[in-house]
Amino acid sequence: MIEYASPPYKIALVAPYGNLSAMFARVAEGLPCSLAVRMGVALEEAVAAARQLINSEQPEVICSRGGSADYIQSQVDVPVVTVSTTALDLLRVLLPFQGKIRKAAFFNYQEPLPEVQAVARALGMEIREYLFHTREEKSSRMLEAAAEGAQLGVGGALVAGMRELCGVDGIVLEAGEDAVRRALREAFAIARIRRVELQRQARTMTILNTIAEGIMVTDENNALTLINPAAENILQIKADETVGRDARDVVPNTRTWNVLHNGTSELNELQDINGQTIVTNRVPIRMNGRSIGVVCTFAGAERIRQAEQRLRGRQRAHGFEARWRLADILTRNAGMKDLKKLAAGYAEADASVLIQGESGSGKELFAQGMHLASRRAAAPFVAVNCAAIPPSLLESELFGYEEGAFTGARRKGKAGYFELAHEGTLFLDEISEMPYHLQARLLRVLQEREVMRVGGAQMIPIDVRIICATNRNLQALAARGLFRQDLFYRCNVLPLHIPPLRERGNDTLYLACHFLRKGARGAACTGLDREALDKELGDLLREHAWPGNVRELANVMERLALISDLFPQRSLRELFSRTRAQESGPCVCGGGDPFTPPSSDNGETLREIARRAEYEAITRQLSACNGDYARAARRLGISRVSLWRKLRERPNIAETEEDGGDSSMK
Repeated sequence: MIEYASPPYKIALVAPYGNLSAMFARVAEGLPCSLAVRMGVALEEAVAAARQLINSEQPEVICSRGGSADYIQSQVDVPVVTVSTTALDLLRVLLPFQGKIRKAAFFNYQEPLPEVQAVARALGMEIREYLFHTREEKSSRMLEAAAEGAQLGVGGALVAGMRELCGVDGIVLEAGEDAVRRALREAFAIARIRRVELQRQARTMTILNTIAEGIMVTDENNALTLINPAAENILQIKADETVGRDARDVVPNTRTWNVLHNGTSELNELQDINGQTIVTNRVPIRMNGRSIGVVCTFAGAERIRQAEQRLRGRQRAHGFEARWRLADILTRNAGMKDLKKLAAGYAEADASVLIQGESGSGKELFAQGMHLASRRAAAPFVAVNCAAIPPSLLESELFGYEEGAFTGARRKGKAGYFELAHEGTLFLDEISEMPYHLQARLLRVLQEREVMRVGGAQMIPIDVRIICATNRNLQALAARGLFRQDLFYRCNVLPLHIPPLRERGNDTLYLACHFLRKGARGAACTGLDREALDKELGDLLREHAWPGNVRELANVMERLALISDLFPQRSLRELFSRTRAQESGPCVCGGGDPFTPPSSDNGETLREIARRAEYEAITRQLSACNGDYARAARRLGISRVSLWRKLRERPNIAETEEDGGDSSMK
């Protein structure tokens, strides 16, 4: 049973005689096919008729009779189905001559017909089979048959002219209806397969023609068999001029011949083509254990670099961006203005910058400002606090790691901060706290501009501008052997020293007024008189050294703005004293006036007084260390466990202290 597809199959028939076309039309009636017919007596005439059909009808399959079908198939690209005759058809043609003739000649194209001698025995006559390949050979065979006493000739359409040639009658052997039905069934099957193959080929060619990578394929002789448009563009060649030629004669520096014979793939190889560098992959095509060709894919190195940038961009976490510009750093101090101008000049260079200054003086503001003033402004700004990440994790966070590098590592690994900051700026805050063994790796990165992930085996090139910051004297640490001197000199190419707030003159009052106007939660400081601010605030500010610098000043002013609205009857000095007491250390009020400073003469034992003083020292050190318990413990000369234990003795105060601080001022 035949399964039919839609749309109808386009079948063409080259008929050597009219009866065949009529039979085809009768059998094909009602079947899902369109039938186009051309008459072609045999061989050359049949080929000419087939080509006319191909040009006009574009058939999916051509049907024809015997030798004509074979001859057409050798001359055209469209599949051809032979309407085969059988011994039964020969028997049907010769049966009327049984007992009338003794010797018959059967002319067949190229191959003998099975069971001819069985027909001869059934009819009681001698049947000799004559094979031929061309028209001239068939005429020769007919003359030969006549000379050997043949009384009747049977065969294709050319046999009809046998009497004129040699005086012997010839009868055309016509195919029966069963043969026509079989031919149509075969034609439908071929057309169905051909449609599937053409659809697959169309998809493949669409992919090859639209893919951005260049693709080139060679065969077992290293001859080019396929070149897609991208490859034409990259290699600057034309496929129609180069397909069929040896790849070595077309593509400079190609190694397809080596891959073909070695059977070994070559991946991610650099190759120079027409003045540009490409990255190419060469993979052998294997079948039955041997190489039968090579597939090459390649792309320009610049395009890969752009793709890498997009990939790194997707890997970047949100928040790797700078917010503060140099113009956002407020000052009226001439020295600070010169410092901002110097930072703007540094921004134009790519050399490493070392920013030194006390905690809270604005080191990260300068780092962000230089980033946004540089050519890297559109790239990431990645800030890393070397003191906030445990030493055991800092290496993998900075340099990244490969899959399986250590227990708990992510599948597929993870990009480090250096990779994430590619083409941007990496800000290493508290560089003085970096473990000594990592300083050597950092030095190599700064020198070679490439990193290797933990557990990795490949160097990854990076383009990163390094800005380091510290609140310690890095040169003194290097002199004492606590910091690598070679790394210090590498980081200190462009030094920037930010003065503390106490050395910035009127900046303290200027910034205090700015923070006061902003107020807590953006509220205006309505409880303070403007004239009182001008007369008293400056003197009050000068009474304090501001060890926490701008960060401490911002915190105090925000609290001052808030409590001035809550207690408008209080004087500025009282308000300021209260906010300063809260900034300097804990205060536990026992239900009295909240503006009365706590007295140590309240019945406390010496041990309680010592505990309070100890607690205040710890909280001040925590504030100076930005909440880093490990650093605070080291500075106090106690263990981290002891620090936690002493804090737990006053949980109500510790809870208040941990809420302080402003990470925006570094």
